[in-house]
Amino acid sequence: MARLAGLARFIQMAALAFLISGCAAAPVALLPAAVPAIIAGAGGGITYTFTNIAYRTITRPPEEIERAALKAMEKMSIRVENLRHKEYDTEIRARTRQLKIIITLERMTPTLTRMKVNAKKGLIFKDKNTAFEIIYQTEFFLSGAAESLKGAQVQPGSMQESLQGGR
Repeated sequence: MARLAGLARFIQMAALAFLISGCAAAPVALLPAAVPAIIAGAGGGITYTFTNIAYRTITRPPEEIERAALKAMEKMSIRVENLRHKEYDTEIRARTRQLKIIITLERMTPTLTRMKVNAKKGLIFKDKNTAFEIIYQTEFFLSGAAESLKGAQVQPGSMQESLQGGR
């Protein structure tokens, strides 16, 4: 037991020495902890997690968000492969030429839904921008702005400008 306590103390001291050593690697090692906060500030309310999944909580029932997400996918020419409903979740699986996309709509309350978008390229790489754009386009269809812009093309990230009448 004393040997185990000594090993734990050694590990603690080594970690402390590493953190206060002034080594440039220490801030780099802590950078992943700051990235979600930076991205959340720049993403207009969309958060990007440690697991590289974009998510946003929306005050609408999951059924409305599902319809809007499917319209957004159709507009973006993303092929929907599978749609699965569970008791509290809906999962939409889709694919582009390069990406495998999984959208999860989690019912938090009858009128509050968390939308998670995971756009994967291979086993490791994620496409944050495509995930954000899927959420933006879904919100665009939820807002009803698509009806007022029939036939108009909305450029990536321009949803807010369209809704506010430009800047």
